[in-house]
Order: sequence, then structure tokens, then C-alpha cells
Amino acid sequence: MARALVGGMTCPQAGAGPNSQTAEYRTRVTTDSVELRLKTVDDFDAAMAIALSLPEWFNDLGIEQITEALPQQAGAVAEVAGAVVGWVTWCSRGDIGEIAWIAVSPDHHRHGIGARLIEFAEDRLRVSGVTDVQVETLGESVDYEPYERTRAFYRANGFRDFKRVLTDNPGMPESLTLQKPLSPQTDD
Repeated sequence: MARALVGGMTCPQAGAGPNSQTAEYRTRVTTDSVELRLKTVDDFDAAMAIALSLPEWFNDLGIEQITEALPQQAGAVAEVAGAVVGWVTWCSRGDIGEIAWIAVSPDHHRHGIGARLIEFAEDRLRVSGVTDVQVETLGESVDYEPYERTRAFYRANGFRDFKRVLTDNPGMPESLTLQKPLSPQTDD
């Protein structure tokens, strides 16, 4: 759901307060038997099929940017019964990590899969020395229900508004960056 209307985070291509809406979002989460693993090149077609199944989040430009970024960015997939049902990509610069892209199959929305993918990415970023993670999405000045859910999802997962920027991009007239501090890695 990250930046779906315009696509791609600012990640390099090479290398790799709660409100009632947030409370409602949390009450609808259920559980599935989900396996998470690092993505491989073999996951590209399944990941693209999921992105293409979400036209309310990913427009043509977003799909083009995902097609380019997906093979190059670090990422993970979620599987249910051996089938890829979600994926996330990330990158970092210094001590700031970014969730570049995230998508979950419509049949698996609100089953906790997106939250698990975010946690997986955060764990990998934390190990690499990241102290804060950011995600960019469509801002609230655009009245569009899918992105109301997107913002509620990130806020329910500990992200807080960090920066708003008005742009001249018709696909994303307002960009909202949300940020979450990562707790330090502990040696258990």
C-alpha cells in the first residue's frame, strides 16, 4: 500500500496518535497460518499478480515502478498454504530505513499479514543499524477511502505523522511520510 498512486520510494534501485479509525482497524485483524521468508527472484510473478489485483492502490505508474524496484530491493513474502499472499520491500540510508512497497492480496486483507510483513522488515532493518523506519503514502488532503485504510494501518502499527508535502504530481498531490522509532536490537 505504500505510495501506490505514484509508486516507488526514494530507495536506491541498486542494493538494496491512535484515533477511532485505528482502533476499528485493530479490531478487525484475524490470524492465518502465515509463513514469512525473504523474497527470491522466483517470487516476482506472484508479487506482481498481487500488485495488479490492487488497482485502487497501484495505478499504471505504480505498477511500472514496482516492476523496476521489486527485483532490486530487499524484501520478504508472506505465504499461506504455500501461495504468496503478500510482500514487502525495504531499503535504508544510514540509520533511516524505508518501507518501499507493501501489498497483500485482497482476500487476505485484515488478517494481520501486512503487520507481520512490516515487523519482518523492521527486524531486518534493525539488524542493519536502522533506528527509525519511514513510509510514504498519500496524504489526508485527498479524500480517498483506500488510503484512509492505508494510513490507519500504518498508525495502528506504530507509525506517526512525520512530514507532509504538497506536490505537483496529480497521482499524489499530498505526500505523507510516517515514521516509527525502532527499539534497539537485543541479544537474547
